[in-house]
Amino acid sequence: MPLSPIREITDVDVEPLEPCLPVEARAAGLENGHDLNFNGVETQHATHSMHPYVAAMNPPLAASLIGHYVPKGEVVLDPFCGGGGVVVEAILQGRRAIGCDVKPLAVLMTQAKTTHLPSGRMLRLYMSIAEQAEKVARRTSVDDVPDMIRFWYRDDSLAPLKALQAVVCRIEDEAHRRLFQTVLSATARDVMLTYRGEIRLRKLQGSDLERFQPNVFAAFKRRALSAIKSVSELPTGSRAEVFTMDCRKLTPAQVCHTTITSPPYGDDKNGVGYFQFSRNMLFWVGIPLEEQKRQREAFLGCGADSHTKSAPSKTLQQTLSVIRERKAAHYREAANFYADYLDGLKKIVNVAQERVIIVIGDRVLSRTRINNGHITTEFMREIGWRLEHYYTRQLTKKRIANLGGDGGGISLEHIMVFRRP
Repeated sequence: MPLSPIREITDVDVEPLEPCLPVEARAAGLENGHDLNFNGVETQHATHSMHPYVAAMNPPLAASLIGHYVPKGEVVLDPFCGGGGVVVEAILQGRRAIGCDVKPLAVLMTQAKTTHLPSGRMLRLYMSIAEQAEKVARRTSVDDVPDMIRFWYRDDSLAPLKALQAVVCRIEDEAHRRLFQTVLSATARDVMLTYRGEIRLRKLQGSDLERFQPNVFAAFKRRALSAIKSVSELPTGSRAEVFTMDCRKLTPAQVCHTTITSPPYGDDKNGVGYFQFSRNMLFWVGIPLEEQKRQREAFLGCGADSHTKSAPSKTLQQTLSVIRERKAAHYREAANFYADYLDGLKKIVNVAQERVIIVIGDRVLSRTRINNGHITTEFMREIGWRLEHYYTRQLTKKRIANLGGDGGGISLEHIMVFRRP
């Protein structure tokens, strides 16, 4: 979705972020001048290319943070595992990994991306799936496909997708089923009538729509062969535990050496639309729309109102006061999100033995810039954790859509390393 015409953005005055630890303790950070923008560096190696994910962490960044801050053999936790970037890089570098998320698509693809499977067996299974699905497609009816889903696909894509859904979702072996559900989900994304590289869904228009004539079975084959190769090359002795969990419910069972994560930049309605991004794909892997709506209630900021809580962040208080004057609904939604975010951070620090590393960008709401770097640092200071190292990197692709003229692009990402007191 194109960004809205330029409108005045209000900035709340903040002091530059500076590490709180003594200089000698900060000297062990990433080398001075290390290029965290990773221009020209391959990002789709290993299983990263299996499935796209909105606002995913940059894999080379995850690799650098793991290599620098987490000793080999130790446990890395990503409580917002998203597209699996941190968890994949952890197992590739000989660390044990824990990943969790409330979003079912994130959990599904991260499980698939971190499970070694032999190529020969998976190739035979793929051929069986393809043969069965082509037969099913000839006799399947698409009358029960909801209009909300049908809108995003060509009519001739529906029967092949539904046939693949029927065959893939009845695979008995759980690991095998997850792999091909992930392949099917990525295929559903590939053949969707949407512009690529945008956080919010926008349907193809005019000549773009006319030119786009995808072949579902061909797309499924490309995805399957690529995925089979990449999972067969994963380390056979790797350990990754990936499951559905709200970060606010972490327990000592998820204890780790270091947490490395990129939390949501804002609530699902006004920030990165994870629910909208994943809705169509989840439908094709067998999760009904009503169930998806129930799952969304666990997203940060999407539950019961909690905006009456006092936020221990001067930056957030000043920002919310500006937003409240402009739009009361935006104030409530933002306040609810940050109350839940703080609750999540309190649980995260309880399971991290050494460090918590947060990668997050700023956002714009009601034409007001929300400095997530400062808010996170002030939250962590209140919890008792100090900023050890602070880096930034430029973003060339990641942005938030216009949201009716009240949102805006993001071009800077904060990388904050907090040390246990």
